[in-house]
Amino acid sequence: MSVQVSTDFGIILRKSSLKSRQVTRTKVFEIMQVDKPLDEDDELLSFGPHFGEEAAKEFIGRLERAGLIYCKDFFDITEAVPLWCKLTVSLEESASSDAEC
Repeated sequence: MSVQVSTDFGIILRKSSLKSRQVTRTKVFEIMQVDKPLDEDDELLSFGPHFGEEAAKEFIGRLERAGLIYCKDFFDITEAVPLWCKLTVSLEESASSDAEC
């Protein structure tokens, strides 16, 4: 499975990290200021678009203050992507959950 990703400062979270770090789904939605994610599957939540680097940095800081670790639990997409391209992300199950960016 995979989730759609916003190329405008999208943020992707691992659902298993929320459970292990005791961060509720409701808390994540509060942090991200949304009622629902952009997309989700059984393993991942995707949020965005966010309007600019400053907004993305603010959301990243909020997630970190909630106890989530950048790259282990979530990451952001900030690449320039043409409009004719659609990005998706899927969980690589064979990778260690302690993998670094």
